[in-house]
Amino acid sequence: MTDPIVRLTDIHLSLTGAAGAVNILRGVNLAVERGRHVAVVGPSGSGKSSLLAVTAGLERPTSGAVEIDGRDLARFDEDALARFRGRRIGVVFQSFHLAPTMTALENVALPLELAGERDALGRASRALGDVGLGDRTGHLPAELSGGEQQRTALARALIARPPLLLADEPTGNLDRATGEAVAALLFEAADRAGATLVLVTHNERLAGRCARTVVIEDGRLREAA
Repeated sequence: MTDPIVRLTDIHLSLTGAAGAVNILRGVNLAVERGRHVAVVGPSGSGKSSLLAVTAGLERPTSGAVEIDGRDLARFDEDALARFRGRRIGVVFQSFHLAPTMTALENVALPLELAGERDALGRASRALGDVGLGDRTGHLPAELSGGEQQRTALARALIARPPLLLADEPTGNLDRATGEAVAALLFEAADRAGATLVLVTHNERLAGRCARTVVIEDGRLREAA
């Protein structure tokens, strides 16, 4: 594999709780080629979401190296890491993570406004149109259905045209029909943007749409059989 967009090397993550240190990730190694769709599957509590958080730079590993698009995330301070993530990584969460007091349009435009980009609202309006929400731009998250909130979150994740898209159980809070519609949109949007997709999911059908599946169990990673 040449020049992977994601390279995780011997990643360990330990978190301290009331009962002491808990080992979440135990020597994870993963390289993801550009443009590929990769599913991460495994039982609850196995470390899937933590793996995605480390990849996104939302969680610093206890040890090991995280390289995204050729950059070592350990070399960034928190401000520089936030700027890098805003340009190079889009993240879609299971629980949407939309600002409740901001309209769909304002939520989608936020990454561009934080980066000082021009025409943030115009680009956000077009992005919402791309996910079928051109008529919902002025609605608050509470006024949107779960599927509409997730489509808004997808538009926000892709607004800066990042080369890497990370999705953590993006259909987990949706009914089957709505989840399948959002999943179709997720893959279509990633392909249209030429983005690499790393997808955490319990959904076997969703994982089956990816070119590669890796399994995490007890904090350790292996290729699917």
